[in-house]
Amino acid sequence: MRRSLYSKMRRAKFAAPDSMALRPTAATLLIVFTLMHAAGVAANPGPENEAALLGQQVLAIKAALYDPSAPGAMQAVRDLGLDSRYYVMVRGWLGLQLEGDRDIAGASRDKASHEVRRRIEFLERAIRAIDLEQ
Repeated sequence: MRRSLYSKMRRAKFAAPDSMALRPTAATLLIVFTLMHAAGVAANPGPENEAALLGQQVLAIKAALYDPSAPGAMQAVRDLGLDSRYYVMVRGWLGLQLEGDRDIAGASRDKASHEVRRRIEFLERAIRAIDLEQ
């Protein structure tokens, strides 16, 4: 009987009983997740912030296409167009807009509106600007 008690005590030193197994408490989990979240937010701006920024940049390009003579119009196109993640999207958008405006100008021959001709010039400069930087 003495031997079995000794062996039980000896095993207890090396392995915690089920009742004392390592179980994280709610407070420990809260602290760990808070630290992980803080580290993640500091390292990455987060998908919500990034999506909002992208949306603002797309709206800035849309406004630039609506009024190419506005201050900062070319810079709005360059800001997003020079980002390698969005270059193809911006280049495709500008290319399709240019193609459509050229079709409008070609269909109306020499009577193309001043706005369409101005946008064609702006689109050609914008495409050149982002293509030369890539």
